[in-house]
Amino acid sequence: MAGPRKNDYSVAMGELRIGTAERERAAGELGEHLAAGRLTTEEFDERVQRAYQARTASDLAPLFADLPDLNPPQPPRPRTNWWPAVAVLLVLACIAWVAFLRVPPFFLFPFLWIFFIGRRFGGPRFRGGRFAPHRYY
Repeated sequence: MAGPRKNDYSVAMGELRIGTAERERAAGELGEHLAAGRLTTEEFDERVQRAYQARTASDLAPLFADLPDLNPPQPPRPRTNWWPAVAVLLVLACIAWVAFLRVPPFFLFPFLWIFFIGRRFGGPRFRGGRFAPHRYY
């Protein structure tokens, strides 16, 4: 191993006394190693017995000395480069701004009518409003 592991009890807690929760967690981790095929049932039984007899965190450390970490660190995600998309959107916004300043907005009126008619007859009020058939239960 390159350095101290996340579940290395001697590094994390030292000579502090442990409780039932830490013993249960160690037994659970040993069970996962058994399920992965890293331990035989005899080794598992011996290590779980030693885990329940442990009083300090350093007593649990030898149980995991020859086992790999269950949760290896995830590789960092590559950063997404947003600058090309931001540049394109900025250029499009500038073009739209210049177009709206230079062109009279008369071409927008048909779109407004289409929008309002679509909201009136195609929106959620049409499906559940006064045009919907009534259900009597």
